[in-house]
Amino acid sequence: MTRAKLFIVAFLTLGVLCFVGCGSKDKDHRKVSGTVTMNGAPLEGATLTFYPKEPSGDSGGGKTGADGTFTITSSRASEGGTGLLPGEYRVTVTKFEETKDPDQEAYDKGEITYDELQERKAKAGAYAKVEVPELLTPPKYQRDDTTPLTATVTDDPKQNVFEFNLDE
Repeated sequence: MTRAKLFIVAFLTLGVLCFVGCGSKDKDHRKVSGTVTMNGAPLEGATLTFYPKEPSGDSGGGKTGADGTFTITSSRASEGGTGLLPGEYRVTVTKFEETKDPDQEAYDKGEITYDELQERKAKAGAYAKVEVPELLTPPKYQRDDTTPLTATVTDDPKQNVFEFNLDE
């Protein structure tokens, strides 16, 4: 390899490393966490989405644990955003009833083999009946244009812990 080609390769490599390293937006994002309850009890398995009120913001989401706690990850997480940019957000919370596929359950319990599971799925075809899960949270919390929940993310980490209590 000639000296000129080696210089070009080194220069491009350095440029890429600087671009990747310097482009992290993590310093701009703030950790966002909290708790969701419904009628006073922790709400496990609910999905939260934070929608920015300003077009320059980025959305984020998370899921509640058994104790109703959540941590929000930015939609720009691949760019280093582990929280949200400061600003005002509308917050949606949804939880659907878990649906069970009897064939998948039989496979999970070891009652049928993987090949039998695939045969049953093939026999059912692409247009097999699909159960629509029931929405377990009140509908007003499902859409960003109807939710009464809001959050203001600030530079102060103590202010970015939110408690949402869903009521009927």
